[in-house]
Amino acid sequence: MNKLLPGLRALVPLGIMAVLAGVFTFTVKADSTITIPVPQEMRDKQVTISLRIPPNTEPLTRNQAKPKLDSKRSMVVWNSNPSPKMANNDEAHGVFATFLQKGWVKNAISRDIIRMRPMDKYYAIRLIQHISENVVEIAQAPNFGQIVKKCNLTTSDIEDLRRLIKRFEKELVVFGTNTKKTDKDLLMLQERFKTSRQGILKVLRVEGADDGATVIHLSVD
Repeated sequence: MNKLLPGLRALVPLGIMAVLAGVFTFTVKADSTITIPVPQEMRDKQVTISLRIPPNTEPLTRNQAKPKLDSKRSMVVWNSNPSPKMANNDEAHGVFATFLQKGWVKNAISRDIIRMRPMDKYYAIRLIQHISENVVEIAQAPNFGQIVKKCNLTTSDIEDLRRLIKRFEKELVVFGTNTKKTDKDLLMLQERFKTSRQGILKVLRVEGADDGATVIHLSVD
């Protein structure tokens, strides 16, 4: 009996290896089967096998299929109106004309764009940027109080400009304008215009009456 034990001890590792091979053969896919050849001289020696199985033993599968397009035209996003135009009766034209007349359009290109008909929408957005930047500079002046009193802008002009900024807010953000800060600065100017010009009479129009008198039309800020 004792003579048989050494032989059995040698067969135990081989039996474990056979069992493991069977397990791998039936549980692992054919393309990941592990085969370990055992030489004849290893029968009488003790063999130890260590296996490390990672947590995820499933192979990574990736979709290699190429996307199929219904047509070649589906690769192109077609914009039928890449350069929309402003209507000739749009209120923006009147606002631009007012700031042009009062000298707040400070370069020749912008002045030419204001006279353009029909006007490109994105040119109008650039004009709003240009005019608002010029007006906001008033708040940065060292003699701010005096400039506000002498400035030819009115609270209505500022209100019109703020309304255009609100209307084209999304487009102005795309063009790099901080619309919230600009509107805040314009609102501050608007309030300063109101407080600094209280009780000031402004001549709107002078005309003659039928009896030879002169009629002066005034407004009170």
